[in-house]
Amino acid sequence: MRKWLILAGLLSFIGLLGVRAVRVEEMPVSIYFVDRAMLRLIETKETVKATGPQQAAQKILKEIEAGRDNNPKILRLIPKDVKPMQVTVRDGIAYVNLSRELVEEHSGARSHELLTVYAIVNSLTSVDGIVNVRFTVDGKPERDFKGFLDMRETFIPDYYV
Repeated sequence: MRKWLILAGLLSFIGLLGVRAVRVEEMPVSIYFVDRAMLRLIETKETVKATGPQQAAQKILKEIEAGRDNNPKILRLIPKDVKPMQVTVRDGIAYVNLSRELVEEHSGARSHELLTVYAIVNSLTSVDGIVNVRFTVDGKPERDFKGFLDMRETFIPDYYV
């Protein structure tokens, strides 16, 4: 009897501390890649296991960085061996931080810049709870990515890129 009272008291104390079980959900998302000819984005339907928009966004960026090198129809967007992108989700906005290295090693073509940015934007906004995307480079707002898009803007999805 005494053991049960101690156990009940311990469980009550833990409840007072606000400790909650973390719920992992399977979330349907769309991850976008660019076709081999660099003409359009290719949507892939996936399911990610995540505790919320923040974790789902991190997993999506990892998938974009990894690319689909084994798929002959898809071209790599993010150069290999660069510092990973970071994301923070706050108030419906995904704040994506790119490394200077990623920007410098990225192709300078206008179409490649546009497709890369919108692959990220369209993918992240497929997560419930993310509506817009903002970018920084090494933690600071930048005027442009490679000279074509104004990176100080807040981006909304564009499925016609």
